[in-house]
Amino acid sequence: MHEMRVIQDLHRDILKRAAENRAKRVTQVSLRMGTFTEINEEILRYFFEAHSRGTPLEGAALEIEKSPTRELRLVSFDAD
Repeated sequence: MHEMRVIQDLHRDILKRAAENRAKRVTQVSLRMGTFTEINEEILRYFFEAHSRGTPLEGAALEIEKSPTRELRLVSFDAD
C-alpha cells in the first residue's frame, strides 16, 4: 500500500510548513489526484485520518479534487 507512504510524506511536508508559519492547527488540506495514480481514495482518507491523530492535522478536512492526469499534488492547506 503506497497510500501510507504518500500520507507520511504529505504529513511531514505540511507539518514542516505549518511550523515554519507558527500555525498551531491545520484545518483543511486540498489535494489534486489524477485518475491514473493507482491510489485508492478511501484508503488515502483512512490513513490521513489515522496519521493525523495527536498532531496539528487532527480534525483537518481533506478535500480531493479529481484530475484526468497522473498526479497527486498538494494544492493548499489552511491553518490557524
